[in-house]
Amino acid sequence: MSSAAELRQILKEDANGQNLYDHLTQTLMRILIDRPKNAYESFEIVSAQVKLNPLNPDPEHGRPLPPSAEQLDKQLQWTKTCSALFKVPDEPPEDNGLKIPDLLDDSNLYEWAGVSLGRSDLYRLYLSIKKFGESLPSDVDRLRFFGRINTRQLPYYIIEGLSFEDEENVDETKQEGRNGANKYVYFVSQQVESGQWIKLPNVTMEQIVKVRQFKRLFTGDLDADVPSYPPFSGKERHLLRATVAIIASETSISPDGFFDLDDAEDPPVVKAAEAEAYNERFPKLAADLKEAENWKHHEIELNKIGRILLMPEQLDENGEPIVPDEIIEAIAPLEAIKPEAWTIRTCPGGAGFNPNSVVVVRSLRWPGAVAIANNRRFTNIYVGNGLPYTPISYSPPLPAVVQLEWGNIPTESGSSGPILQEQSDVRVDPTPPQLEGVGDEE
Repeated sequence: MSSAAELRQILKEDANGQNLYDHLTQTLMRILIDRPKNAYESFEIVSAQVKLNPLNPDPEHGRPLPPSAEQLDKQLQWTKTCSALFKVPDEPPEDNGLKIPDLLDDSNLYEWAGVSLGRSDLYRLYLSIKKFGESLPSDVDRLRFFGRINTRQLPYYIIEGLSFEDEENVDETKQEGRNGANKYVYFVSQQVESGQWIKLPNVTMEQIVKVRQFKRLFTGDLDADVPSYPPFSGKERHLLRATVAIIASETSISPDGFFDLDDAEDPPVVKAAEAEAYNERFPKLAADLKEAENWKHHEIELNKIGRILLMPEQLDENGEPIVPDEIIEAIAPLEAIKPEAWTIRTCPGGAGFNPNSVVVVRSLRWPGAVAIANNRRFTNIYVGNGLPYTPISYSPPLPAVVQLEWGNIPTESGSSGPILQEQSDVRVDPTPPQLEGVGDEE
């Protein structure tokens, strides 16, 4: 009678490197792990699954490979770059009075709204903005974290500050200054650990109008071309600046009462509410902020020609004012948000709702644009792809109609004029016969 060792050896015999003994062992292990309801009936199915995906009891199998020398070098360089943000300077920098956003405090509101950039990433972002703010002139009194726009490569992190300089030799009929669409200056960075931020150029009316007519994902290269129809004048940095201007003008909202109109200016300017009026209005209960009428646009929206202010008066050659065919009115400041363009919810809601709940308002026009309010605080942030929502699938606009030839222009009677046609081929010699004696030399 054969021993157990001999029978085990017979089961392990296989010329292909696989044997029945190991397969039965793995099949039984799979049954013990999965605990099927009827192991007897499902034995063949489990056996077939094990043949396709065999178990490997080797503890070394599946362990991550050690990082390569190139990966270690990249990690070391990244660590050295980050360490510069955490280093305390020997001498404290000069206080220029610049207000830096407290992102660590705002992150709690972001998380209530479902927006999270990661605690460690957000802290590095805060240190990067703080370090960059120390290099700005004293004309910039505050910075705001606008948000993040995703690209096909590294995302764009964007911060916003009041414009501190006017661009020279600018045509006011083509580009607004610090009182209009270029009220703010924007800086962008794709590697916040480096502390380097690039200033985006000012935006023109034409760029704002063109951006609204096509959709394009950002490549992540500020110097990339922008192939589009209608043609866009500028690189991706100009496209980014125009997109940010539109998003900021349409999604910068706040609870009613944070801002007032300064009627002493012409036109009236939106300004922060006085301390006395502010204390009378706030804090507001979450139940009040659930109504759309209690939220206002504290930034004036750009009209359809890409302006905030009215067009300046233009004169003709004789010095007479030119009357435009259509007068484009500026959008009124501090308008209430439209209920159909926003969604409002409270956190916590339902049974957990209380007067101090956080109120979150989301834009339906620009997915990723969020406004959050709690008691005396509010904040705006945008995290998205930089594309507006459209209820139908986007299709590029068709090219313009090719102009007709002069012969195909319809007449007043409705009939077309003469049509140019190709002349038929001449099949006879067009050269006339030469008479005898004519043209002969004497």
